[in-house]
Amino acid sequence: MKKNLVVFLILLFTNHILSQEFTPKDIIGKWKVVNILKRPESPNFNDIIKSFSSATFLFEENLNFKITTLDKTKLFTMLIDVTKDAKWRLNANNYAISIGNDSNKYNILKIVVVEVDDKMIFHLDDTELDLEVQKE
Repeated sequence: MKKNLVVFLILLFTNHILSQEFTPKDIIGKWKVVNILKRPESPNFNDIIKSFSSATFLFEENLNFKITTLDKTKLFTMLIDVTKDAKWRLNANNYAISIGNDSNKYNILKIVVVEVDDKMIFHLDDTELDLEVQKE
């Protein structure tokens, strides 16, 4: 019985996340990080966490993408350089944003977008970072 309840809750949560769809209009704009909800435990990530805590994501109407921060660390500067001429696009299910271009198959960065309790969360795929963001 307990096992069935856990499976049901997982399916309910997963369905809620995957049922959220966003349009380009929802994404276009400047998004500022206001809180880091989940972070890697390793102290090796402290600098990048500091940079992301003051980061801003810009999704332009012409599909250009930019990321900036007030605390530029070496790793974050590398991320800025890699995304210098990057574009953004929504995936087929309209809940994740892929950053890149045709030559790298939009594989630089993937951001899963979730809205929970009227809060927008950017989960940086392949990391443990969950960022609460607000549109400016």
